[in-house]
Amino acid sequence: MYKRKQDAKPQVISYDRVKSYMQWMIERYGDYSAKTLLQKANLLFKDDKQFNEPALDYLIERGIVDDRRYAERLTMSFSEKNIGPNKIKEKLYAKGFSSQVINECVSAIETSDEDYFDKALTLKIRKFGEDPIEDIKLKQKALRHLISKGFSYSIANKVVSYSDDKEY
Repeated sequence: MYKRKQDAKPQVISYDRVKSYMQWMIERYGDYSAKTLLQKANLLFKDDKQFNEPALDYLIERGIVDDRRYAERLTMSFSEKNIGPNKIKEKLYAKGFSSQVINECVSAIETSDEDYFDKALTLKIRKFGEDPIEDIKLKQKALRHLISKGFSYSIANKVVSYSDDKEY
Protein backbone atom coordinates (compact mmCIF):
# COMPACT_ATOMS: atom_id res chain seq x y z
CA MET A 1 0.00 0.00 0.00
CA TYR A 2 2.63 2.56 1.05
CA LYS A 3 6.23 2.51 0.00
CA ARG A 4 8.65 1.93 2.78
CA LYS A 5 11.65 4.13 3.26
CA GLN A 6 13.95 1.13 2.83
CA ASP A 7 12.63 0.68 -0.71
CA ALA A 8 13.58 4.23 -1.69
CA LYS A 9 16.95 4.74 -3.32
CA PRO A 10 19.39 6.89 -1.38
CA GLN A 11 19.74 10.25 -3.05
CA VAL A 12 23.11 11.38 -4.27
CA ILE A 13 24.59 14.29 -2.35
CA SER A 14 25.84 17.00 -4.67
CA TYR A 15 26.81 20.66 -4.48
CA ASP A 16 23.61 21.73 -6.25
CA ARG A 17 21.44 19.66 -3.93
CA VAL A 18 23.01 21.14 -0.81
CA LYS A 19 22.78 24.65 -2.24
CA SER A 20 19.14 24.23 -3.22
CA TYR A 21 18.34 22.79 0.23
CA MET A 22 19.84 25.85 1.91
CA GLN A 23 17.95 28.19 -0.43
CA TRP A 24 14.73 26.29 0.24
CA MET A 25 15.25 26.63 4.01
CA ILE A 26 15.69 30.39 3.67
CA GLU A 27 12.70 30.77 1.35
CA ARG A 28 10.47 28.61 3.49
CA TYR A 29 11.40 29.68 7.02
CA GLY A 30 13.13 33.06 6.63
CA ASP A 31 16.66 34.13 7.48
CA TYR A 32 19.18 31.97 9.26
CA SER A 33 22.62 32.74 10.57
CA ALA A 34 25.43 31.11 8.62
CA LYS A 35 26.32 28.92 11.59
CA THR A 36 22.76 27.62 12.02
CA LEU A 37 22.35 26.96 8.30
CA LEU A 38 25.61 25.01 8.24
CA GLN A 39 24.50 22.96 11.27
CA LYS A 40 21.21 22.07 9.59
CA ALA A 41 23.00 21.07 6.39
CA ASN A 42 25.49 18.97 8.39
CA LEU A 43 22.59 17.14 10.02
CA LEU A 44 20.82 16.33 6.77
CA PHE A 45 23.91 15.58 4.70
CA LYS A 46 25.96 13.88 7.41
CA ASP A 47 27.22 11.13 5.08
CA ASP A 48 29.11 13.56 2.86
CA LYS A 49 29.78 17.04 4.27
CA GLN A 50 32.22 18.20 1.58
CA PHE A 51 29.66 20.36 -0.24
CA ASN A 52 28.14 22.10 2.80
CA GLU A 53 30.69 24.88 3.28
CA PRO A 54 31.14 25.70 -0.44
CA ALA A 55 27.35 25.97 -0.82
CA LEU A 56 27.16 28.26 2.20
CA ASP A 57 30.03 30.37 0.84
CA TYR A 58 28.11 30.73 -2.44
CA LEU A 59 25.04 32.02 -0.57
CA ILE A 60 27.14 34.44 1.49
CA GLU A 61 28.87 35.81 -1.65
CA ARG A 62 25.50 36.42 -3.30
CA GLY A 63 24.17 38.21 -0.20
CA ILE A 64 21.43 35.65 0.41
CA VAL A 65 22.90 34.82 3.83
CA ASP A 66 24.08 37.93 5.67
CA ASP A 67 24.75 37.57 9.39
CA ARG A 68 25.02 41.31 10.02
CA ARG A 69 21.69 42.13 8.34
CA TYR A 70 19.91 39.31 10.17
CA ALA A 71 21.47 40.24 13.52
CA GLU A 72 20.49 43.91 13.09
CA ARG A 73 16.90 42.93 12.34
CA LEU A 74 16.75 40.62 15.35
CA THR A 75 18.32 43.27 17.57
CA MET A 76 15.72 45.84 16.55
CA SER A 77 12.96 43.31 17.19
CA PHE A 78 14.34 42.42 20.62
CA SER A 79 14.88 46.07 21.57
CA GLU A 80 11.20 46.81 21.03
CA LYS A 81 10.35 44.28 23.73
CA ASN A 82 10.85 44.90 27.44
CA ILE A 83 14.24 43.23 27.69
CA GLY A 84 17.65 44.64 28.48
CA PRO A 85 20.85 44.67 26.45
CA ASN A 86 22.36 41.66 28.22
CA LYS A 87 19.37 39.47 27.32
CA ILE A 88 19.54 40.71 23.72
CA LYS A 89 23.21 39.67 23.58
CA GLU A 90 22.33 36.28 25.05
CA LYS A 91 19.60 35.67 22.47
CA LEU A 92 21.86 36.71 19.58
CA TYR A 93 24.63 34.47 20.86
CA ALA A 94 22.18 31.55 20.97
CA LYS A 95 21.39 32.21 17.30
CA GLY A 96 25.06 31.64 16.46
CA PHE A 97 26.39 35.12 15.71
CA SER A 98 29.96 36.14 16.41
CA SER A 99 30.66 38.33 19.41
CA GLN A 100 31.90 41.14 17.14
CA VAL A 101 28.58 41.26 15.24
CA ILE A 102 26.63 41.07 18.51
CA ASN A 103 28.53 43.93 20.13
CA GLU A 104 28.18 46.14 17.04
CA CYS A 105 24.45 45.50 16.77
CA VAL A 106 23.73 46.06 20.46
CA SER A 107 25.83 49.24 20.56
CA ALA A 108 23.97 50.52 17.49
CA ILE A 109 20.65 50.46 19.36
CA GLU A 110 19.64 54.05 19.93
CA THR A 111 18.48 53.63 23.50
CA SER A 112 19.84 55.33 26.56
CA ASP A 113 19.89 54.31 30.20
CA GLU A 114 16.62 56.22 30.63
CA ASP A 115 14.94 54.03 28.00
CA TYR A 116 16.19 50.90 29.73
CA PHE A 117 15.06 52.36 33.04
CA ASP A 118 11.56 52.87 31.62
CA LYS A 119 11.44 49.31 30.27
CA ALA A 120 12.64 47.89 33.58
CA LEU A 121 10.15 50.04 35.48
CA THR A 122 7.35 48.71 33.28
CA LEU A 123 8.38 45.14 34.13
CA LYS A 124 8.66 45.93 37.84
CA ILE A 125 5.23 47.59 37.96
CA ARG A 126 3.66 44.71 36.06
CA LYS A 127 4.99 42.08 38.44
CA PHE A 128 5.49 43.84 41.78
CA GLY A 129 3.30 46.95 41.73
CA GLU A 130 4.05 50.67 41.72
CA ASP A 131 5.25 51.15 45.31
CA PRO A 132 8.96 50.94 46.14
CA ILE A 133 9.86 47.54 47.56
CA GLU A 134 10.94 47.61 51.20
CA ASP A 135 10.88 43.88 52.09
CA ILE A 136 14.40 42.50 51.60
CA LYS A 137 13.32 39.11 50.21
CA LEU A 138 10.86 40.67 47.78
CA LYS A 139 13.52 43.20 46.78
CA GLN A 140 15.97 40.39 46.03
CA LYS A 141 13.31 38.59 44.03
CA ALA A 142 12.60 41.74 42.00
CA LEU A 143 16.32 42.29 41.40
CA ARG A 144 16.77 38.70 40.20
CA HIS A 145 13.77 39.07 37.91
CA LEU A 146 15.02 42.27 36.32
CA ILE A 147 18.57 41.00 35.96
CA SER A 148 17.28 37.81 34.34
CA LYS A 149 15.48 40.01 31.82
CA GLY A 150 18.85 41.47 30.81
CA PHE A 151 19.05 44.72 32.77
CA SER A 152 22.19 45.77 34.62
CA TYR A 153 22.30 45.65 38.40
CA SER A 154 22.46 49.42 38.71
CA ILE A 155 19.32 49.95 36.63
CA ALA A 156 17.50 47.12 38.43
CA ASN A 157 18.44 48.56 41.81
CA LYS A 158 17.21 52.04 40.82
CA VAL A 159 13.93 50.60 39.57
CA VAL A 160 13.29 48.54 42.70
CA SER A 161 13.75 51.53 44.98
CA TYR A 162 12.07 54.03 42.62
CA SER A 163 9.21 56.15 43.89
CA ASP A 164 7.15 58.70 41.95
CA ASP A 165 7.96 61.31 44.63
CA LYS A 166 11.70 61.47 44.00
CA GLU A 167 13.89 61.60 40.92
CA TYR A 168 16.08 58.69 39.97
